[in-house]
Amino acid sequence: MAPFTLSGAEAGRASASGSLRLRSPSGCSAQGERRLFVLFLLLTSCVRLVPLPDTAETFHPTTRDGVEISLVRYKPVGPETGRPVLMCHGISANDRNMDLDDTHSMARWFAAHGREAWTMSLRGTGSSGNPSDNTFDDFWQHDLPTAIARVRQITGADTIDYVGHSMGGMIVYAYLAEGGTGLGAVATLGSPTNLDTGTLAGGLVGLVPAGLTIPSGLGAFLVAPLEGAIADGPIERLFYNPANTPPSTFGRLMSYGTANIAAGVVKQLGRVGEGRFESADGTRDFRKDMAGVTTPVLVVAARLDRVAPVPAVKDGYRALGGPKEWLLVSEAHGAKAEYGHMDLVVGERAAVEVWSKVLGFFERHK
Repeated sequence: MAPFTLSGAEAGRASASGSLRLRSPSGCSAQGERRLFVLFLLLTSCVRLVPLPDTAETFHPTTRDGVEISLVRYKPVGPETGRPVLMCHGISANDRNMDLDDTHSMARWFAAHGREAWTMSLRGTGSSGNPSDNTFDDFWQHDLPTAIARVRQITGADTIDYVGHSMGGMIVYAYLAEGGTGLGAVATLGSPTNLDTGTLAGGLVGLVPAGLTIPSGLGAFLVAPLEGAIADGPIERLFYNPANTPPSTFGRLMSYGTANIAAGVVKQLGRVGEGRFESADGTRDFRKDMAGVTTPVLVVAARLDRVAPVPAVKDGYRALGGPKEWLLVSEAHGAKAEYGHMDLVVGERAAVEVWSKVLGFFERHK
């Protein structure tokens, strides 16, 4: 019996919407359709979508090239203690990485500590627009400047602070390296600038046909209910440490915190796997230009990170001009367990062992 399939439009938005409509293949009996549909419901119903709270405000500004991006705002709880904080997710992700649920939300944590907190979904993720030809350059040239401008406009702040996880940190590196303004202080979490010794090889690009989007969001959504069923499985080994992040939490992240990856983004970032952190046309060397960055930056690496290994993250720290600080999250430096890539944003103790250090850095650079 042939499997159910998804229409192209449905597959492209499946993980963002949290709902799927199945299209059965020809030749499948009605009884077979019902059995497969029931199995599908049993699997996907195991992971519950946690909606945003009533305190979340949504905005949809349009970039200079005509793409609508999604922003979510949390006003500070109690007196305001510092600049607004904008948070950006990494590759194959969306804004829910920074705002998963009540107990795993960097955004709500910052708001609870007196900072107005904002999350953003880059183009092609979450509820943002999804043009067909996205590249990494679109993120730092269009999406990030638009988000910064809207936060400053609504809050009246001259400058804001920024936290970028994984690719979200790489985006701000490129933005600042090429003269971007409006940021008072920055923290990057697990953001590599050279992966030629890491686990993500540049050779992956050759496996992606031109114009093909990697349906990682859909794949994660379907696999999410099974996460944790295999101890020390490949997803666990690559992305998180269960001593920090329970498989049930990571399953929710996979269900509604992931997104597809545009071929143009994969192609450009694949060069980082060859030691080249540069623009799509090769005319801008971001790593070289990072020497001119004067915005204070805290660079955070995780000891057990297999997506962005410590040397790959340290490469970015060395490239920065300054002022800058380095933080390695590890048992040797006080963490109760070694951190993997995603533990930095959804780990059970991330608020104490990571986010509080970021806030402290922001406070020192008001």
